[in-house]
Amino acid sequence: MFLTVTPNPCIDKTIFIPKFKPGDRVRSNKYTQISGGKGNNVARVLVTLGFQAGALLWVGGYTGKQVVKMLQEKDKVKCFPVWTEIPTRTITTILEEENGRQTAFFEPGPRISPQEYNNFIQTFNKVISSYKIPIVVLSGTVPDPKVAFLYRDLIQIANKQGIKVILDTYGNEFSEGIKSNPYMVKPNVEELTKFLNADLKDINSRIGAIQYLHKKHKIPCVVLSMGREGALVCWDNTYIHIIPPKIKEINPVGSGDALVAGFTIGLYKGFSIEDTGRLGVALGTSNAMTWDIGKFEIRDLINIYEQIKIYKINPINNQKVQYKEHTPLPVLLPKLKNSSL
Repeated sequence: MFLTVTPNPCIDKTIFIPKFKPGDRVRSNKYTQISGGKGNNVARVLVTLGFQAGALLWVGGYTGKQVVKMLQEKDKVKCFPVWTEIPTRTITTILEEENGRQTAFFEPGPRISPQEYNNFIQTFNKVISSYKIPIVVLSGTVPDPKVAFLYRDLIQIANKQGIKVILDTYGNEFSEGIKSNPYMVKPNVEELTKFLNADLKDINSRIGAIQYLHKKHKIPCVVLSMGREGALVCWDNTYIHIIPPKIKEINPVGSGDALVAGFTIGLYKGFSIEDTGRLGVALGTSNAMTWDIGKFEIRDLINIYEQIKIYKINPINNQKVQYKEHTPLPVLLPKLKNSSL
C-alpha cells in the first residue's frame, strides 16, 4: 500500500452557474464535491489505476467526517484520520459555464495544537510499522505555519525505515522538508523560482535549477513540472525533457498530483526514467482533459502516452536528442482496460 499525507485537506465544492456577478443572489442547479487536498488527489489516481492507497490527514468536525467518508466510500482509499478540535475547511469554486471562468474561495485551515501534532507523528509511525509501505507521498502545505517542519520530521522517520519519500510542496514546508533528503521532489516553475530566488524563464536555467537540487541537496529524483511544456526530470544524473501533445484543456487542477501518482508507480515498479516520466506526464495531461480530478478515459491515457515526446539532455552543454524507445502502457500496467475509470 502507498501512503499519502495531506495535512490540510478540504471539502472541495464546485458550484456551476451560467454567469457570476458579485453582489447577485445566485441559484445553481448543479454542484459537485470531493475530498480535496493534493495527497488525496494522488491517492485517488493510484486507486483508479488499481493500486492500494492510504491517506493520513488532519480532519475535524462534520466537514472532516465528510472528507473521510468520501475518501473511503467513494474513492476506496483507506483513511488514517488524526482529529483536530477545529473543523476541516471547505474550498468553494464558482464555475461560470458561459465562459469557463473559475472563482475560488478558500477557508483557513485549522490551528494545530502540540498534542494534535504529536498524534499525527504517532499515527504516521504506527501506519508505516503496521503496513508494508514502499513509498510515502507528502503533498501540499500544512494548515498552521507553526508546524511547517512537519515534513522534515516525517521524512527523517521514513528514511530510517528505508521508505522512499516524494515531497510535493512549496514555501517553508519545502525549505524544511529538503533538509531531511527526500527521494524525490516535484516543484513547479513558480515554486522553484521563489525557492531559488532566480529567473527560470528559459529551459537552460531550469536545467541548472534541477541540477542544483540534485547535487546540492542530494535528492536522487528531481521533477520540475512546467504545465503545457511538460516536465524536466533529473534522476541519478540522467536528464530528460518530457513534452505532452496539445489537448483541449478542461480542468488542470490535480494534474500535478496525477503526475506524482505516475512517478510513485514507476519508482515502485522499477520502470526506467523514460517510461516513468512518460506515465507521469500522460496521467497529468489526461487529468486536464476532464473536470473530475483523477478520473479519465483509459483510451485517452493510452493515446496521450503514445504521443508524448522525450528528449535526453546532456547537462554539460544542454543539447537534446529525442529518445523514441518506450514500453507500451498496457505492458507496464496490464490491469488497464480500455474503458472509463
